[in-house]
Amino acid sequence: MKFQNLTPLWVILSIGLLITPSLHAATTEKKRPVIGWVEYVGLGDTKIVAKGRIDSGAGLASIDASIIEIRRQGSHENVVFRIDDGNGGKVTLEREVMEWGNIKKKGSNGVSKRPVVEMLFCVGGKKIRARTNLADRGGFLYPILIGRNVLQTGQFMIDPTEKFMHPASACTQ
Repeated sequence: MKFQNLTPLWVILSIGLLITPSLHAATTEKKRPVIGWVEYVGLGDTKIVAKGRIDSGAGLASIDASIIEIRRQGSHENVVFRIDDGNGGKVTLEREVMEWGNIKKKGSNGVSKRPVVEMLFCVGGKKIRARTNLADRGGFLYPILIGRNVLQTGQFMIDPTEKFMHPASACTQ
């Protein structure tokens, strides 16, 4: 009989413990920047802003690039590559090759070895330095793919119902 009076208190405390973590998660998530499934993406010091597809299934970011040359620089390699500037021109860049990655070929089971370099991205108004592979994305709708490495660094949340939540100008300032 003595424990009957404690039962309602036990139920209230149990419900409170269940609700408290979800309330904490909800308030934490509100502080994280939200981006759509397609956003404008700036490419560092190039002043290039292009449409980028947000892909939480891809481990690394990817940029549509034409490889011009691989140069041996002492103990490391540099890659010279070209990317579209979005105005009908091309920009030539050179970066150190951090590693060589196996990239799945679109529409087949094959893979191709592609250089992975470090680039400065601007997504949702945030500047993020991250690794990216240089791949021929000519058959894709979007020249830039933003993978989990950029999403995790920027602590982004994705709203799959939205596109272009942040203006292109957010990456040109």
